[in-house]
Amino acid sequence: MEYDAIRRFKKIDLHRHLDGDVRPGVMQFIAKKNGIALPVQSNESLEDYFVRLKQDGLPALFQKGFGFVSLLSQTPDNLFLIAYEVVRNLHEDGIIYAEIRFAPQYHTGESTYYGHAGKRMSYEEVIHAIAAGLKAGERKFGVMTKMIVCIGREAEPEVGCEIVKSALNTMHLGVVGIDLACDEAAYPPERHLSAYRLTFDTPLRRTVHAGEFGPQPYRNMATAIHDLRAHRLGQAIPLVRHRGLLAAVRDNQIGVEFCPQSNLFCGHIGHVRDLGIETCLAEGIHVSINSDDPAMFGYTLTDTFATLNKYTSLTPIDLSTMMHSAMQSAFCSEEEKDKILALIDIQK
Repeated sequence: MEYDAIRRFKKIDLHRHLDGDVRPGVMQFIAKKNGIALPVQSNESLEDYFVRLKQDGLPALFQKGFGFVSLLSQTPDNLFLIAYEVVRNLHEDGIIYAEIRFAPQYHTGESTYYGHAGKRMSYEEVIHAIAAGLKAGERKFGVMTKMIVCIGREAEPEVGCEIVKSALNTMHLGVVGIDLACDEAAYPPERHLSAYRLTFDTPLRRTVHAGEFGPQPYRNMATAIHDLRAHRLGQAIPLVRHRGLLAAVRDNQIGVEFCPQSNLFCGHIGHVRDLGIETCLAEGIHVSINSDDPAMFGYTLTDTFATLNKYTSLTPIDLSTMMHSAMQSAFCSEEEKDKILALIDIQK
């Protein structure tokens, strides 16, 4: 399948971070509007700055790259614009449905990772601003979006509970799920079990970054499945190598959010074949292929599918299968799923 055909193919993205999809041009506009100095050297563009950060390695990119985005996303107006521009990015990449995730704690002026940055918004104010930007983008570009509210897992358990309560209070705005993100190695999923329990008797759905990195990936995936009652697993890189967990995912119809290009960029895998996507499809698992942090890492979802097309035995029929599979595990309503499924190309 040619690259242009993949770009035109109507795609689904279930695992995409808001702060990982802010292009340098948007950052520069917001910085100028707010009088924020750019973190560049003399005669260096913001694009060149991020190229340099990538060359400096992941710690620099996460601290200085995501840190700069965090600095720019501390007001309702800026969050609105960032969310709107994310929908533009989706549209330009042929994505017709996306679930955009973000951790409100990084946009309230108080962040363990990124420090203090001005007047604090409430978690619900953050969600309202992002929802408004996504809805404006949806009206302009015709892309359906939903929101997944993340807990940055380094937060205290009480903070996680407050974030989930904010998500429950804003479901009418398009919040469909919660997630645990960031440092899995230091903060395993059981740290926020109390927050997840708040959703057990509600319509709010649950996904968990588990099996991405750290010393106990299988235990973390098992905890996410059995204790946090995850409807989907994010990353789940070594899942295919554990037959018991693979069976649990299949039997419980748990979706798997693979992010191959991101995993390659971060060095979590050496080859896209390491994920065992073909095996998961053969097992009947609801597989989705996702972008994760496309603008920050420097690729698109089209690039990800092109990589799979080049280096695996996946066929155009498999591409259709994965789009349908992604929608089966999407957190939107059944009526919305049917609407999106009717738009997806059938490959033969």
